[in-house]
Amino acid sequence: MVRKENLLRELGKGRDLMKGSLAATSRRCGKKGCKCEKGVPHPGHYFSHFFKGKPYVIYVPETLTPKVKILVENWKEEKALIEKLTHLNTALIKKRKL
Repeated sequence: MVRKENLLRELGKGRDLMKGSLAATSRRCGKKGCKCEKGVPHPGHYFSHFFKGKPYVIYVPETLTPKVKILVENWKEEKALIEKLTHLNTALIKKRKL
């Protein structure tokens, strides 16, 4: 069984993170004579998230895409740890041992 102390230690590592999603897309730039006019769209990535109930989407430059992927993955890992901790604490409440 997963120990509560181990989960708390993992949560306390202070990793940088971002809540949201990173999506790969392709689009046409609209420049005359560009290869995308002939059906070869430009690849790109967009990060989307909600802030105060409103959706936001921003373009992520190719050079920053690997870092943003890591930040989003860190959030997913932290979220999974929080869910495990919640499950353990719920079990402790039921046993009256929290």
